Amino acid sequence: MKAENIQSNVTAEELAGGNFAKFEQDQDKLVVEKLLEYAKGIHTIEDVNNFLKGYAESLSGSDGSKRSRKSMVRTILCTLTATDKKLSEYHKLSNPADGQKLVKAKMKNAKGINSLASALRVPSAGKAEGDSEGDGEGEGSEPTAKDAKDLPTLYAEFMGEALNNGHTKDEIATFIASLNLSA
Repeated sequence: MKAENIQSNVTAEELAGGNFAKFEQDQDKLVVEKLLEYAKGIHTIEDVNNFLKGYAESLSGSDGSKRSRKSMVRTILCTLTATDKKLSEYHKLSNPADGQKLVKAKMKNAKGINSLASALRVPSAGKAEGDSEGDGEGEGSEPTAKDAKDLPTLYAEFMGEALNNGHTKDEIATFIASLNLSA
């Protein structure tokens, strides 16, 4: 496309950026396809763990980034093989064929490893019933000063709950950084 044929207010740099984004998305899809190709010999949780060990050891970047990427790949592999109890129960997977079918279906809308893992992850939910741990008295009231938990304890509980629900430390840090605490 020649520059004189462009009939808009879009700069050449914006076009280049848009083209790079399309290229990047195409590459992300190729990465998912390559993961599935390499995962064909994975059948058991031991296979998954060995694959993840080799994957993490070969990655570059910070430890947090490696853990995050490993977590995403783990979600995909455990769904493919139906080897994770929570994922299998949530998605109603009874065997690896069910997992493979689900992953292929989710791949149609996924743009890469991250979006595919997000689509497969069991959503975390707050306490639905009986949010208060007491006997129902004083419902909705704040604890007294002597009963109030300190912030480090509350943070530790939050971190534990978030990690138990499949979120990585990088995801949690991104979430915390996005909070607007001035409101």
